[in-house]
Amino acid sequence: MLVLSIIGIIVGLIVIALFIQFSNEYSVRVYKYEIFNVGNFVLSVLGYIAIYFGNEWYIQELKVHGDILNGILLIVIGALLLFSVIYVNIKRTSPLYGFMMSVAEGILYLAATPLVFFVFIAVVAFFSETKPVYNIND
Repeated sequence: MLVLSIIGIIVGLIVIALFIQFSNEYSVRVYKYEIFNVGNFVLSVLGYIAIYFGNEWYIQELKVHGDILNGILLIVIGALLLFSVIYVNIKRTSPLYGFMMSVAEGILYLAATPLVFFVFIAVVAFFSETKPVYNIND
């Protein structure tokens, strides 16, 4: 069963890669705009991260009757980043194609966000040359 799961994951990733490649080729040919690009990816990931941490902040402050405005502000900033991606996609393509591809793009980027976030944290930790701290006074 493990082998079938691994094969399923590999086939799924290949299908996703082919979908992205086909979508980009079509949009470049028809609209001269690449739907799946680095700029959209970065804005989407930042938007999802802002929404996630804004929601966590909002819930935490709501429990202690604190200032919930900071969480709401982060959520709004994240939503604006995501809506900017949708707006640019619709502006540079047709309304129907731009919206449908924005939805597909949003789903794929949402799935990739946790992985990108953890890889980013690992890269920052690696380049900051963090060393373990040992306590010898025990």
